[in-house]
Amino acid sequence: MSEIIYDTTITFPQQRLIFKLASIFPTLLIFRLFRNLLSKKLPNVRNSRVLPGFSAIIGENIHAEDVYINDTVFLDYAPIKIGKGTVFSGNNILITSTHDFSNFNTVRAKPIFIGENVWVTHGCTILGGVTIGRNSVIGAGSVVTRNIPENTFAAGNPCKAIKTINRNETE
Repeated sequence: MSEIIYDTTITFPQQRLIFKLASIFPTLLIFRLFRNLLSKKLPNVRNSRVLPGFSAIIGENIHAEDVYINDTVFLDYAPIKIGKGTVFSGNNILITSTHDFSNFNTVRAKPIFIGENVWVTHGCTILGGVTIGRNSVIGAGSVVTRNIPENTFAAGNPCKAIKTINRNETE
């Protein structure tokens, strides 16, 4: 997995643009305007539902199709790839970057990969360099610091596999 390094003493217009939407719109007209503006800022997100509360640093680094994103913050200095059918419940954050301990002006970033049909529940943090396998569920309040296998329910801080999910069994 390759690492991307930024020097924050240099100004990049894309990085300085913070696209933030923090409240529910009062009219349908404004919501349509939001959708049109969002589609321009997120050129690699297709056929997806993005709700108010969404925020991204760059936007162009988010790659997704047929996903549902509710009240989630993306610090996308590196690519974030999200598989079809993935759902983000509220108050989540995906962080691809960290500052270098020896030089705070240096930002290091690693990509995040999320498989198909993943459910990221409420209040989760996913850090750079992580892969979440398809058909997995991330429990509320989890901090994902390492890879999660497919078909797994994982939770905790740090997040770890709790049990295997069998989609054919009903509970």
